[in-house]
Amino acid sequence: MDYEDDDDYEFEESKQYLSAKKRNAPPGVHIPNKNEAKLLRKLMSDTGLSEKEVREHKKYRKMLSEAQKVPKSKKSKLEKAQEKIMKNVTKELKLAKEHPKVKTEFEKRWKEFSEENKRLLKRWSWGL
Repeated sequence: MDYEDDDDYEFEESKQYLSAKKRNAPPGVHIPNKNEAKLLRKLMSDTGLSEKEVREHKKYRKMLSEAQKVPKSKKSKLEKAQEKIMKNVTKELKLAKEHPKVKTEFEKRWKEFSEENKRLLKRWSWGL
């Protein structure tokens, strides 16, 4: 098997590299995530300050702290499921989602999906 052409292998290799990078970092050294690193580079280029100076500045420290936090998904699982079904219907029929045929087909498939997954939908509606 040729591992250089395999995308999954490349992903696993990059994951291992990141964890090894964090694991091998000396104690007390912070390894920023993607969003934080991007913001840090932008602040350093805009202000002309070094990384240490940027991190010491209160305003920039708050900005970097916010960049560390991963935002929650804005869509619920229920909305994502509906979007996925709608996408499949529009691809198959090759019509816009506003088209009456698409709407009727979506309703039919949503009914089938909801009948098959009653317990799952009940859990999603409760937000568990």
